[in-house]
Amino acid sequence: MTDLYAVIFAGGVGSRLWPVSRVSSPKQVKPFLDSEDTLIQRTWQRVRRLLPAGNIYVSTTADYAEVIREQLPEMVPANLIVEPELRNTCPAIGLATGIIARRHPGAFVMNVWADHHFAREDDYAEVMRRSYAIIKKYPERIMSVGLHIEYPSSALGYLEVEMGSADEDGILKVKRFVEKPDAVKAAEFMKAGNYYWNPALFMWQAEQMLKLYEQHAPDVHRGISEIILSWDTPMQEAVLERIYPHLTKVSLEYAVLEKGPLMLLLPARLGWRDIGSWQAVHDVMEETGEGVATKGKAITIDTKDALVFNEDDKRLVTVVGLEDVAVINTPDAVLVIKKSRDQDIRKLVEKMEKEEKLRQYL
Repeated sequence: MTDLYAVIFAGGVGSRLWPVSRVSSPKQVKPFLDSEDTLIQRTWQRVRRLLPAGNIYVSTTADYAEVIREQLPEMVPANLIVEPELRNTCPAIGLATGIIARRHPGAFVMNVWADHHFAREDDYAEVMRRSYAIIKKYPERIMSVGLHIEYPSSALGYLEVEMGSADEDGILKVKRFVEKPDAVKAAEFMKAGNYYWNPALFMWQAEQMLKLYEQHAPDVHRGISEIILSWDTPMQEAVLERIYPHLTKVSLEYAVLEKGPLMLLLPARLGWRDIGSWQAVHDVMEETGEGVATKGKAITIDTKDALVFNEDDKRLVTVVGLEDVAVINTPDAVLVIKKSRDQDIRKLVEKMEKEEKLRQYL
């Protein structure tokens, strides 16, 4: 797979994992789960099993560039893409794809998210190899991975496939994207049998993806094209700073993939979780019994379906007689919330942003 390149996207703050994930120290550079390795280090190790270090790029913002360099010493310095600011996935993926196309004509690209967890890493590696073999055969198409639905979720995106479209290799044709349906629809999708969770694991031929940008996202394509012409020249940073912050802030799915390019889907079971909420952290941590997962100094009694996450080694956290709860302790802030309402942490963060005396905790 010498012509395959991975891009690990590691921007964003991860506000739903407050108070551990902060503006100054976001989730991707923190040691969540049961390992002392950070999320981005675990992601690097997973991709490194597939590709040499020179074939792995990382995309982030200036705020996190230095800590990522420190945490990924094997990364080739020139393969760190530093966005002037976050503009969602369409500009970020377009920029990375354009850089790879300029440096490695004819290359294939796989996108990787720094905050994803895969319990079945051997299966992940095999699925990526199969995806590569398929996209090499059909370079004009976009390859995706669809995960068998484990439970109805209104917090995830879905891919609907055409019934009866499987070929001899079990590859399906994608019919449409569905972004975060309500609980009733999510339950219907699970029963229907032709819907899959969308973990946004895509693979494409670089020049082909840029053609799709030109067709479906022409404004972003024009900006990216001008930036790429200056890449690896003395004008690179000046042009990037001038153009990138003005690119349309939009997702890749909405701007390009939902507009009709032919997409194929490889079904899989990978033990996947998007580590974007405390419920997800609970799901992948080792439980001590009664659905209780803990990290750090913590004791629970008569407690069920709970997460106790303690970052402060000078303080013991105790929980008694509670259910469906997350207790998150850091040296300067404590969060206590119904675990099933962890999506509401965004509202909490938004409220703190409006109060000047509380912004120091963000």
